[in-house]
Amino acid sequence: MIRLENVSKHFAAGSNAVRNLTLEIPDGQTCVLIGPSGCGKTTTLRMINRLLDPDSGRILVDGVDTHGVDPAALRLKMGYVIQQTGLFPHMTVGDNVGTVPRLWKWNPERIKKRIDELLDLVGLDPAEYRDRYPHQLSGGQRQRVGFARALAADPPVLLMDEPFGAVDRITRERLQQEFIGIQRSMRKTVVFVTHDIDEAVVVGDRICLLKMEAQVAQYDTPERILTRPASEYVTEFLGRERLVRRMSVVTIDPKTLEYSEGPTAGEPRVQVSSTLTEAFAAALGSPTERAAVFEGDRFLGTFTATSLLESLRRASAEGGNQVAAGI
Repeated sequence: MIRLENVSKHFAAGSNAVRNLTLEIPDGQTCVLIGPSGCGKTTTLRMINRLLDPDSGRILVDGVDTHGVDPAALRLKMGYVIQQTGLFPHMTVGDNVGTVPRLWKWNPERIKKRIDELLDLVGLDPAEYRDRYPHQLSGGQRQRVGFARALAADPPVLLMDEPFGAVDRITRERLQQEFIGIQRSMRKTVVFVTHDIDEAVVVGDRICLLKMEAQVAQYDTPERILTRPASEYVTEFLGRERLVRRMSVVTIDPKTLEYSEGPTAGEPRVQVSSTLTEAFAAALGSPTERAAVFEGDRFLGTFTATSLLESLRRASAEGGNQVAAGI
């Protein structure tokens, strides 16, 4: 677990980048820091691995105050991924990925095995890519290598500063899905900085939406932020596309389905755990504009446009009831 306690950071001319920030990031979750440019997102991230030291307050990782830990030793225990990858241009892909294990003085055979494992994990064939140099890779491939390098020594904490921001939209979406798949299997504690609310919703277990000076506007799950924004500031930041984003995190409410004895021939099937985006896309692909909803092999009912709207309404109402109850 990572905990920031009343952390502040001042820069020249007396400006505050971060002011009295308190934040707790649970073990094994992805916390996304998002907010306007200059709000202190990257400064906060860099204080966690002591690339910057806070002027006041303290940062604890697994209960240990990082101020008492040697910065170099601390960074070796944290993977770090940045937008431009930071790969060493004179090193091969394999040598880049093996950087931290070499610093930990792993034996060469173990390093080679780990390099190949990680290149496989990020979708790069070791035989094809291990001996290439960064300039021989596409932008998306370089990001994959940067991600593999960050995971090389199996660090418990992963810091990611707009890691997919320098690639095109299609590549970015593929990298996001790969990251989600890897995180589901590895469950690192991840701090992920982005300026893109859609990316935050997709990759985050929790989103910390910041105002200037890293003041927390709302810290919550993606679903709660989208369905129950805490203030007008949060609503404005989410923008007019909030309804579309809500659809990507809210799942089908079985109470909104139309009931029948069984699915109609030709209706696409979706699981009840599907998001509204997935269910709506399936329904639109059907001549009847309906989708059959199942829980495993059990038919529950039919998803329609009415189901979509009612699921959204129920999600919003449930969020409001939980807020009122102090949940």
